Amino acid sequence: MKESYLIRIRGIVQGVGFRPFVYRLARQYGITGSVCNDGQGVLVRAEGNRSDLDRFIRDISGNPPPLARIEEVETSPAGYRGYSSFSVTGSKTGKEKNTFIPPDTRVCDQCLTEYQNTRDRRYRYPFITCTHCGPRFSIIRDIPYDRKNTTMAPFPLCNECHREYRDPLDRRFHTQPTACPRCGPRLSLADPQGHCLIRGDVPEIVSRVISDLDQGKIVALKGVGGYHLACDATNSRAVRRLRSRKKRPFKPFALMTGNLDSAARVVELGKRERELLESAQRPIVLLREKPNRILSPQVAPHLSHQGIMLPYSPFQFSLFEDNPLRFLVMTSANISDEPIIYSDREIFGKMGRVADLFVTYNRDIHTPSDDSVLFVVDEQSHFIRRSKGYVPVPFFSSPAPVDILATGADLKNTFGLAKDKFLIISQPTGDLQSPATQEEMLRSLDNFTTLFDLDPRVVVSDRHPGYFSTSIGRRLTRKGASWTRVYHHHAHIASVLEEHRSAGPVIGLAFDGTGYGADGHLWGGEFLVADTTGFQRAAHFSYFPLPGGEKAILEVYRIGLALLYQAYGENIPLPLSPRDRQIITLIRKDIHCPRCCSLGRIFDGISSLLGISRVITTEAEAAIRLEETAFKSSDQNRFFPIRYRPHPLPDADFLIETESLVQAIVGLIHDRVPLPVISYAFHQSLARLTGEICAELRKIHQINRVALSGGVFQNRLLLKQIIDQLQKKQFQVLTHRELPPNDGCIAHGQLAVAKAWWKKGILQP
Repeated sequence: MKESYLIRIRGIVQGVGFRPFVYRLARQYGITGSVCNDGQGVLVRAEGNRSDLDRFIRDISGNPPPLARIEEVETSPAGYRGYSSFSVTGSKTGKEKNTFIPPDTRVCDQCLTEYQNTRDRRYRYPFITCTHCGPRFSIIRDIPYDRKNTTMAPFPLCNECHREYRDPLDRRFHTQPTACPRCGPRLSLADPQGHCLIRGDVPEIVSRVISDLDQGKIVALKGVGGYHLACDATNSRAVRRLRSRKKRPFKPFALMTGNLDSAARVVELGKRERELLESAQRPIVLLREKPNRILSPQVAPHLSHQGIMLPYSPFQFSLFEDNPLRFLVMTSANISDEPIIYSDREIFGKMGRVADLFVTYNRDIHTPSDDSVLFVVDEQSHFIRRSKGYVPVPFFSSPAPVDILATGADLKNTFGLAKDKFLIISQPTGDLQSPATQEEMLRSLDNFTTLFDLDPRVVVSDRHPGYFSTSIGRRLTRKGASWTRVYHHHAHIASVLEEHRSAGPVIGLAFDGTGYGADGHLWGGEFLVADTTGFQRAAHFSYFPLPGGEKAILEVYRIGLALLYQAYGENIPLPLSPRDRQIITLIRKDIHCPRCCSLGRIFDGISSLLGISRVITTEAEAAIRLEETAFKSSDQNRFFPIRYRPHPLPDADFLIETESLVQAIVGLIHDRVPLPVISYAFHQSLARLTGEICAELRKIHQINRVALSGGVFQNRLLLKQIIDQLQKKQFQVLTHRELPPNDGCIAHGQLAVAKAWWKKGILQP
């Protein structure tokens, strides 16, 4: 006897070849019925024998298409209709939109083979794609994922592409961005004034670009999520020119090379790092550089690691076909602290004096994104930036009672959505001090609320009263949503807990630059006893002044002077310049000197004391230089004790004496200990201190799990040392796996706290 079922599949199941996959399975098992897309995912009507239906449903879950991610499969009996065949039907629209969008991924091997085949009709067509690869998130305007709802809408399919598009057995069945040279977008080459030089002739464009790169010129390339700036990474003059034009004196450039063999010539590759480089997401991976005479030292000046990625678009592959060992700088085209440029209208105006040549195309990028960045410690990957290739993949979570929007932090801003059983975190917009970044954040927020049909009844923001992201939360409150705020460092730890599907409690190490604290001061060196509902501040570094406030973040010598004054008063044992003495006067008189206990700022100050950094040009530069100096140490056994004592206030356990740390460093300077040894000892001493404090807190609070979050944990050396120290003491250590430890995780933590507060009855709409 035949039976009939409705099968609902939720997750990333549109735009990934799911319907043809179901169609082929149905034919294999003799199932009749239909499959369609709708606002909730994929809906299947299936009729057949019970045993065939069981195998059919099992294979839907167990062997989905490569880009699919199934979060839920629901089956329910349905009225028998007596279908004679199985069909793929058109998308259905409805009021509820609760499906997910696949991220952009690299061109697949099958498409790449066709792209390089002189007899294929898509030979050298740079927009070649199929159900298993290519642009998705960057081109989608709305759900359901149909061509009319993408930036491919202006390009009607030719007869041959339409035939492939309509054939359920074809690899391009319902591939919305599919096209060919006859009907799809076209590539163009232009000069800095926007005048077209070559249109459509891809081999000629590739030849001209390679020629100009070989001559040391800078080329702007429109990629999947925005424009890159490229130059020859082996040509120091070209790299210096790019640094000068982009006004980027220190921050390292990302590199692209043809394959793993090429990358292995200049960097060390572990198993996990190889997997990441070759993955469909194609992130930038930070890798330790080998001694070589290939790369210009200007690519990552004075740094021991290179950020490398492999090609992911057809055109990028073309740049390496004649020479897989070519190395190109491939950095985002943007003005400092502003988002990546993705608009054809902006690129010539903003980059016309930076690039000598422009490769563009006539398909819009609707949602921009930078390349994702990761590093590996002990074969475990860690994000620095989660963006292209990973966003907007959702996080499975406990159900949200209502739609919740989290506005995140102002630095490395991401925002987040909680809807039903899923959390969705946006790509980083950038730092919200810039009006251009603020505008892009609002545009991206509108885009996400449209795509995911979000009607937020609760908005959650940071506690910092001056954040732009906080003002967005306040503005949305006026539209009828409830507004609540979460302390910055609580959100950090809550994000780790949410990633590990835990409510806590944990000992939370929130080590970062600065965040607004519960006492109104700037926190960032926090040991918290926390769960997703709340936290107690258990220990922290003692406060020190931040002379000039935010000015000290770039002029880090101010922090060094503040640390010296706190430790020695007027009797500072190091030589001071007249300018230094002026700053000391400001500190003594407490003129614009907010109080801070941030470990990130301590790193800046110690870097200054050692003469490594005085004034920096980009975030975390002083700390990065300090870490790099430590990597050169010949003595990895030295450390010094850092004193801590019972906290003078009843709501905390310990106060760490920042003064003792500074005095130990000054003592090593006076003893003429080499800078690399001092720097390594500083890292090692912090790690040992962390282990000791956590062990003391375990005795008091009976907690054996430690969660690590905050931008300081992007320091590879300190991260490994702290994990090692904690594991030696038999702690269970929780770190971020799918999100960065920096402020890119704040929105995620805000959502976790808001949901916990709702569950406890603390928060109501």
